[in-house]
This record gives sequence, C-alpha cells and structure tokens, in this order.
Amino acid sequence: MGIQIYGAHYTVSALITNPGAVSNIVIHASALKPVVIINASIEPAQAALVTEAGCVVKLLRKTTASTVTSIAASTFVVHDNGPDASFTAGHTATVEGTETDFISRGWNSKAGFYWNPTPEEYILVPSGVANAFALRHSTAPPAGIYAFTITAVELG
Repeated sequence: MGIQIYGAHYTVSALITNPGAVSNIVIHASALKPVVIINASIEPAQAALVTEAGCVVKLLRKTTASTVTSIAASTFVVHDNGPDASFTAGHTATVEGTETDFISRGWNSKAGFYWNPTPEEYILVPSGVANAFALRHSTAPPAGIYAFTITAVELG
C-alpha cells in the first residue's frame, strides 16, 4: 500500500568542510507542525577527494534539540512555491541533544550516500521544537567538502 503525503515540500542543504563525528545536518520540527523525512544524501562537493574510505552515518531522531549553526529557511528549496518552512535546520552540532531511534547506513566517501526510502519507510518527526531528525557520523568522514541534503514534507 502506498502512502500519499500532503504538505509543503522542502529541500535543505549545507556544504560542510571536513564534517566531524557529530550531527552534520539537522531539521528541528516546529512547535505545531510535524515533518516527514522523504530523502537524504551526502555527496562529495569538490573535484577530487584525496582519501577514499568507508563511512557509517546514522539517520536518527532526537527528542532534545541540538545546538547547530543555523541554515536560513529562506535558503531552503521550496518545491511547491509556497511559504518558507516553519521548521528550522542547522549543521555541525556543538551540542548533540538526545538521540532516539536510528538507522545506520554505510557509504563510500568518493561515491556518496543516497537514502531514497519507499513511502512506508519515511521518517516522521513529531511536532515540538525539541524533536529533530539528523544525519550523524560516529567517526568523521575523510577530509573534504561534502553536500549534505535532506528533503522533507511539513504537514499542516
């Protein structure tokens, strides 16, 4: 059975140089609107990475907000030409927040990482500003510049 999700679609992206063993990109739900995560990726964003290595990323939910460098909502790609999102986003956590459910996925630093779930596998982030979704590394990927991207649907 397919799941149809109605709401505003947004893509949040950040270029991160030498991402560490932290939550690299985070979406925090708004106080009143839940968010559904429908896609995530990490891509090399420079001509050549010096080192190739296997990496492990967690796709995880949080129940306490992370402290991150903010990504302005005005820079999100708005897929349906609607208003700016009411959820917030950021990158490179300095304080992690509380982690809950997660899925670990391996990826190669030169090939990138793509998570394209079926609708049944979409991840719901409940409303409430402490609730979040993040891509987090336990061990830092090799030095380089990477594009971290999350596509989400804001409900309501």
